[in-house]
Amino acid sequence: MGLANSENEYGIAAKSFHWLIAVLIIGLLPVGIGMGMLPNEPFKFQIYALHKSFGLLVFFLGIGRIIWRFVSPPPEHLETHAHWETTLAGAAHFWLYVCIIGMPLSGWLMSNAGEFPVPFFGIQMPHLIGKDEALGDLFGDVHELLGYTLLLVLALHVAGAIKHHVLDKDETLKRMAYAQAGIGFAAFIVLVLGLSYFLSLGVLLQKFTAAKPQEVAAAPETPAAVPVASQPSTANLPPHGWAIVPDVSHLQFEATLYGAAFTGDLKQYDGTIIFDPADLSTAKADITIHMANVATGDAERDSNIVGEDWFDAMKFPQAHFVATKFEKGDGNNYVAIGNLTIRDKTMPLILPFTLDIAQKTAHMVGEADLNRTDFGVGQGEWEDESAVLHAVKVKIDLKAVQ
Repeated sequence: MGLANSENEYGIAAKSFHWLIAVLIIGLLPVGIGMGMLPNEPFKFQIYALHKSFGLLVFFLGIGRIIWRFVSPPPEHLETHAHWETTLAGAAHFWLYVCIIGMPLSGWLMSNAGEFPVPFFGIQMPHLIGKDEALGDLFGDVHELLGYTLLLVLALHVAGAIKHHVLDKDETLKRMAYAQAGIGFAAFIVLVLGLSYFLSLGVLLQKFTAAKPQEVAAAPETPAAVPVASQPSTANLPPHGWAIVPDVSHLQFEATLYGAAFTGDLKQYDGTIIFDPADLSTAKADITIHMANVATGDAERDSNIVGEDWFDAMKFPQAHFVATKFEKGDGNNYVAIGNLTIRDKTMPLILPFTLDIAQKTAHMVGEADLNRTDFGVGQGEWEDESAVLHAVKVKIDLKAVQ
């Protein structure tokens, strides 16, 4: 048996591609279906990282196998194969290749769109697309659909192999087995693949069964959303007071999960700003941030981040920034000095920013670096920064009117 395929038998290269991909799929399918049910702990994200790494390995092996088919065409079908068998086998192989390439690629794009890391055994893969929640949902649906159809096609593939070997007693399965290992090797792999198939179905059934009570149960209580005004009223502003315009303002944070940065938008905030560039002694700011309304581009992450381990928005619904002193720098540069309170923990904060004022409209842009553990954000296993870095950048882009 040589490296290349012959007229009657697959070569070492084709067999190696086939069985390596088969073994990887055996592990990836049940893990992929079940890992979403794991509790939201660092271990879950470690499993996700391994799933992505081995999934990408399938992707690269799949590309290699497709190229090899052109370099060394596979043997012809046996003369004993019926026309319907060769047609069905061709369709099944085509869809297997679609899944082998499409599932890892859709998972890669889904992670990119949600700003999640895509590791390949410690190497961070590049982002092919930017943050886009709608695209993330789309690629997630594609990934899931391909997974379910792969289960069906694998069942047909295994059933066909068993039929040819047990009922037809032909050479179909033997042609893909290693001669040294004998047909027992192929039979063992087929058996394990079948067990993986039924394990995947079992995990899938458990997943759907567990989801049923959640569909009829009352939704968990969350802090009430604060109405967001499209255009603030300026009628009752104090002298030199400013009203934030929410529709064109942004309050964001940037954190890093397993080496990949992601951005969250804090959607609801309000407060009092008094600022006269000619007299900074009277300037002050008192801003309230409503922590329950967060958008990171992924619904599951949004739900987790307002939970007890992170913002704990049920217990601590608001964060609070009070600036009591402002200093002027060069040009339009300023510094706000005050205190930030998150989860009832207060720390001093120095916020450098730029400010442009024209026609009673102010545009303020600033950034500040925080340590999330100073505020108790990230409890339990999340306190360690091996999963999420302690350093968090806060980005502010506000417009206000008088």
